[in-house]
Amino acid sequence: MGYPPGGRQPPPFGYQQPPQHHQRPWPGAGQAPPGAPFQRPPAPQGKPGPIRIVLGVLIAGFGLVCTLVGGGVIAKAISNSNQNILNKQYVTNLWRNLPAETLFPATIGMWDPQRRDQSGSKGWTRAALSSETSCGKALAGTLAEEAAERGCMAAMRASYVNDSGGTAATVVIIAFGKPDADNDLDAILDQAQHDKRDYGIRVLAAPGTKWTNSARAGSGAYSVQVPNAQLFVAATAGPVDGRRPGKIPQPWGDRDGDDNADRAPWAKASDGLSESISAHLAAQIDKARP
Repeated sequence: MGYPPGGRQPPPFGYQQPPQHHQRPWPGAGQAPPGAPFQRPPAPQGKPGPIRIVLGVLIAGFGLVCTLVGGGVIAKAISNSNQNILNKQYVTNLWRNLPAETLFPATIGMWDPQRRDQSGSKGWTRAALSSETSCGKALAGTLAEEAAERGCMAAMRASYVNDSGGTAATVVIIAFGKPDADNDLDAILDQAQHDKRDYGIRVLAAPGTKWTNSARAGSGAYSVQVPNAQLFVAATAGPVDGRRPGKIPQPWGDRDGDDNADRAPWAKASDGLSESISAHLAAQIDKARP
């Protein structure tokens, strides 16, 4: 089959046409030679203006402030999550929120009351527990008068006998309705019992004992060392067999003093028991923390 005159002949079999580059004219001297690939000329780069610099600084500063504030908020949240926040209302009304058997434990040790662990010798065993909360029925003399003036809300009592079986004691937990109402009550109680044998606490009789008001020989007191507790613990102690304590004859008693010196051991026992019960109440308050 022939081709028309002057027509273009097809390439031989197997021939591959070389790649073609799109070319555009490069007028002027110093331009890319013909046939070179097209390249976009670089965009002109100028120095940033003062407005752009100021805006950049402001944006960077604002970001830094936001970062610091955010970090502070996170740190505060972590700190708050680690805090044990005490419920003030619960502490103020502890005498209502805990049963009497918890306020007055069945046994209480004679170890250092500051220790939370009272696992040593039990020291005292509870012998009686009152269901009454009347301040007038639990307190007597100067302590009753002072407590009434300072807003006594309730007074809970329990009686204990020591391990030897020779000493009995009645403990009273006094709840007040306002802070610092228990200030100097311990000193007032101490002075009253020396001036006129005013022991401040009415004895709660215990089965199997002859523990009566006439057997009281010494009293002591201690405040619960927890903010907002508003609790005051007082105790009075004496012979469990009901005998009347008095001046011990020679050579066992104080030769020159009055019988207050001979009654001092019961006052010391009352001090220690009051402090032990106060430490027990502080431990119960600690359990209420979340």
